Amino acid sequence: WKHSSNGIGFALVVDDFGIKTPSPTATAHLLQALRDKYVITTDPSGSKYLGFTLDWDYDLRKVCLSMPDYVRNALHRLQHKMPKRPQHAPHPYAKPAYGQKVQFADPQEDDATTLLPESAKKTIQQIIGIFLYYGLALDLTMLVALGTLASQQSKPTEALWDDITWFLNYAATHPTTTICYSKSDMILHISSDGSYCSETKSRSRVGGIFYLSSENPNDPAHPFNAPIHVVAKILKMITSSAMETEVAATFYNAREGLPFRVALVEMGHPQPPTPIAVDNECAIGFLLDTMKQRHSKAIDMRFYWVKDRIKQDQFFVYYKPGKDLIGDYVSKHHPAKHHIAMRPKFFASLAFASSLPTSTENCLQKVFLCLQRGCDKLDTTPH
Repeated sequence: WKHSSNGIGFALVVDDFGIKTPSPTATAHLLQALRDKYVITTDPSGSKYLGFTLDWDYDLRKVCLSMPDYVRNALHRLQHKMPKRPQHAPHPYAKPAYGQKVQFADPQEDDATTLLPESAKKTIQQIIGIFLYYGLALDLTMLVALGTLASQQSKPTEALWDDITWFLNYAATHPTTTICYSKSDMILHISSDGSYCSETKSRSRVGGIFYLSSENPNDPAHPFNAPIHVVAKILKMITSSAMETEVAATFYNAREGLPFRVALVEMGHPQPPTPIAVDNECAIGFLLDTMKQRHSKAIDMRFYWVKDRIKQDQFFVYYKPGKDLIGDYVSKHHPAKHHIAMRPKFFASLAFASSLPTSTENCLQKVFLCLQRGCDKLDTTPH
């Protein structure tokens, strides 16, 4: 909500107000209106909201969000022990069989492993629920793994329990996540990607990362801000090609982008056509009508919605190579080395150490790794 005359605005979630105010007078006006009806408490520092800890830096014009001890408390509640060695991937990685003309999907045979009892099913649902909130709120690296685990929870097996343990080891290795939002233009951007036949039963995945930045996505100075929303879904329908999967990803991301466009406009930030980055030129040709479609039923009808919205100037689609497309990260499972490389791009861990001398930085990294791994002895060899 935004006041029509004094400029104050606020977000309300259940009974939590997050207030953006232009002056103390406007703040006093809102608080008095609330006190007339309710008993309220206030936090002028704005350091707590919806379970987040907010660290404001008004000199650098940035805010950092974290949920200290959320993962540690969850692991303690689940009685999960620290792994003997660090786990840097949230899910096992199936390496593609390069050189084969035919790539076969992983078989999903319910009889291949022993089914777990009903109590284990409830425990798995509890684990997924606990970490899904954390993943949506802060740690996007967990979302793809959680989606795969959730798709198998109705008939849990010993193999699924092994994957759950693998995931909990990852959470124990990376228990603290901090994301930082820096000052930027308030133009919505979407990085969209699809992964064809990357799930069981020949299903595909769609992924998208939403962030705010400058208007021109091709500007070399165009900054990537922290994500404000992430899409990581398994498609219910079976797509017939990689191109159709990319179009489906664009459809789901564009549909979820509409409420953000409306919210930004209501907050006083007019939006040009929202840029959507896609790494499949064939999909772009279909969406922009630069490619002639031979078979009228080759693409699901609902995906034509995107073409209409592009013609209405609500979105524009442009090509970005896969190696530069950040949406690729949440569309498939990756090896551990890729997760290690991408975490610094999304999160602020050890960002403060970049200005320290190299020897001090190395020492700090060792301390943090030791704390993450739960080791009881630190290598103090000088470097």
